[in-house]
Amino acid sequence: MKEAFKEALSRFAAGVTVVSARLGEEERGMTATAFMSLSLEPPLVALGIHEKARLLPLLEASRAFTVSVLREGQEAVSQHFAGKPQEGVGLVDGRVPGALAVLRCRLEAAYPGGDHRLVVGRVEAVELGEPGLPLVYFGRGYRRLVWPS
Repeated sequence: MKEAFKEALSRFAAGVTVVSARLGEEERGMTATAFMSLSLEPPLVALGIHEKARLLPLLEASRAFTVSVLREGQEAVSQHFAGKPQEGVGLVDGRVPGALAVLRCRLEAAYPGGDHRLVVGRVEAVELGEPGLPLVYFGRGYRRLVWPS
């Protein structure tokens, strides 16, 4: 069942984000595809974070997090925050430079969900980057959207 479940989920295309949190001088980020909008009024987003993720205790202690929506061409950023260090990649003020959009969130709630936690954040600020195409993950790899001309 587990392998069939993983295969089924690999057939769902997802945008790629980096979620980060800071407490004092400590800052961490992680790549996340389990991200979605939840509500417009109030503005809420939700994401799934593994219970053992190093980011989770920092996010819960700080009660705040930032979501950077990655753009096409930011595969190295995604890899870096997925635990495969890449040269010259990092956060600036909690966000990924060049991201399509950045959402600054306050932790609203966290719910247990198997081996993950469902984290709900209230969006307090939005920063829009230059327009472009998103980084997409599908079939266990990065894909490109073909935009009609």
